[in-house]
Amino acid sequence: MLVSAGSPLAGDDRWADPFQVSHAVSSALVVAVDHVHCLRRAVNGCADCAPNEVTLLLNSYYSLLRGAMENAARVVWLLAPEQRSERVLRRLRLQAGNVIQSDAVCEAGGFPRNKSKADRLKRVEEIAQRSGISAAAAVKPPTNREIVRAAGEFIARDAGHAEVVWRACSAAAHGDTWALLSLHDRQVSDQVNDVVTVQTTASTRVLTTMVVEALGVIKSAFVLRDVRNRPPY
Repeated sequence: MLVSAGSPLAGDDRWADPFQVSHAVSSALVVAVDHVHCLRRAVNGCADCAPNEVTLLLNSYYSLLRGAMENAARVVWLLAPEQRSERVLRRLRLQAGNVIQSDAVCEAGGFPRNKSKADRLKRVEEIAQRSGISAAAAVKPPTNREIVRAAGEFIARDAGHAEVVWRACSAAAHGDTWALLSLHDRQVSDQVNDVVTVQTTASTRVLTTMVVEALGVIKSAFVLRDVRNRPPY
């Protein structure tokens, strides 16, 4: 994305350099849209061989909606604060999380590291101190729960609602029983004593609701991106 000179986002980038806020925003928006594009293609199915058919699967769509929502929420979480210092702090916290996660992969896989985790986190601390931001706070990675709740609070003043939608999609992606019983239409086809056989089918009502929720977060992310990329004068 092209960052407008004199915009709040341009100032954020200067403070956070080389971990520009705009870079994190662009990346997260691309990932969010990528997930919903995949969902659309999956539902549409084969446009040539079955143009009048749609495919409704049980659980995989919720994995895509989870990825879309988490990334769009990340943009909202990053850009929602009015104070530049808080926006930059959040960007640095993301980078700290990136350092910690990538180092964990190297540890688990026995891969060589170009730089140690300590050195990489020290760089984050130095950028924070340069901008008058707490170094200790800058190396504390955010959780997805924190991010999603903050986005829900900013968008609709309802952090709990956003968390419920996100948890439902996450649980479906994990195959958790409570989600499988809650998100799908089901019909008991047989029962022997206390054991029942249940046929489950995709609920168009629930799936449509979740899609609308995820798209709402994505739309809010783009709007907020445009607001922060607009020069104030």
